Amino acid sequence: MSNDDGIDSNKAKISELKAVYKLAIETRNFEISQLINRNNFFMLFQGVLLAAVFSNQAPKPIVEFIICFSGIIISGHQIKVAAGAKYWQEWWELKTSEIENKLKDTIGKDNFIPLFSLSAETDEEKEEMKKFKEKVIKKINKPESKFLEKNYNKIITTKYSVSRVPIYTGFVLMLTWVALFFSTLGWFHGFDFSAFIHGIQFKKAP
Repeated sequence: MSNDDGIDSNKAKISELKAVYKLAIETRNFEISQLINRNNFFMLFQGVLLAAVFSNQAPKPIVEFIICFSGIIISGHQIKVAAGAKYWQEWWELKTSEIENKLKDTIGKDNFIPLFSLSAETDEEKEEMKKFKEKVIKKINKPESKFLEKNYNKIITTKYSVSRVPIYTGFVLMLTWVALFFSTLGWFHGFDFSAFIHGIQFKKAP
């Protein structure tokens, strides 16, 4: 094989890796956007159900029972959909990272800027990643930060997973629906909550 054939083969490999790399990034971004869209759909639906329960002026036991039971089922689906979306996001982030590493090895480390690599292999890469993280934290903890902003900065630097929030939200809503569901069955009627639950008191307008 001549040098020209080797160069052409290498160029073809790089071109193919770039195409796959681009597709992996687009699919990853698509999964993230779909996670948000799906969660928005469930939150809207849950809001309608909650409004239906609390807007009932006259007691309608069977309607409230059905709505609360439906809320439990829908919350379960919300958790599953959010968890599934999180799984595929992690899948494509890992796949993107692997393709990126192959592309880096093909092009050469000196001419490649990694975006999604999850691990640093050499001491130089580890040091570079460490310095970059320090820059990010320094940017967040800017000197002109106000009092409350400093407290928020501590939360920001914990790197809270935004994509897990829909899962937690679905779980909280499920607990809410379960409590309301038991209430429709009269399970809480034997307990007197009036001693410590007073509700919101409004003064009458003069």
